[in-house]
Amino acid sequence: MIDKNNDIDDEEDGEEEKNQTSKASKKKMLLIILPILIIIGLVVSFYTVFNTKKDTTSQNYRIVEDASEDNTPLTNSTIFYDLPEIDVLLNSKTNQQQRLKLQINLETQNIDAQKVHILEAFIPRINDLIISHLIELYPEEIQSSEGLYWLKEELLHRINLVTHPILISNISFKSIEIQK
Repeated sequence: MIDKNNDIDDEEDGEEEKNQTSKASKKKMLLIILPILIIIGLVVSFYTVFNTKKDTTSQNYRIVEDASEDNTPLTNSTIFYDLPEIDVLLNSKTNQQQRLKLQINLETQNIDAQKVHILEAFIPRINDLIISHLIELYPEEIQSSEGLYWLKEELLHRINLVTHPILISNISFKSIEIQK
């Protein structure tokens, strides 16, 4: 006799085997494809990291060579280093807030490219020094030419304390604006 239940069990066993083999084949495919995708991702990331051309010349400074009368370059060179724009709120006796926007140019002489990189490393400290000094000022203190001269000399002194191996010879204000 034919047992109908036995035939149904055989069909279910066949479906279960198919499901198990399809799951196993999916796992095998995943084990093959996943490492390949990881390797491709690593290769692409290493390529982008190590193949980017790094611009070693910074756009933040200009070198001006001093020349003699017969146009032969001397060993003296002046470097003008542009600091990023500084924007601070000034101290106020009233409720009216005034904002100071400032662009500064540092001037130094007789330094080589190695020392320019040292100066670039000091830029965050220089910015912090300038900002911490400016927020304590009142607008009346820097609105006159005498106040700007005092500010320039005070910043020059403080910056030279921070950049001790490198002597900053001058500070130039590229722009200074007090906004109400």
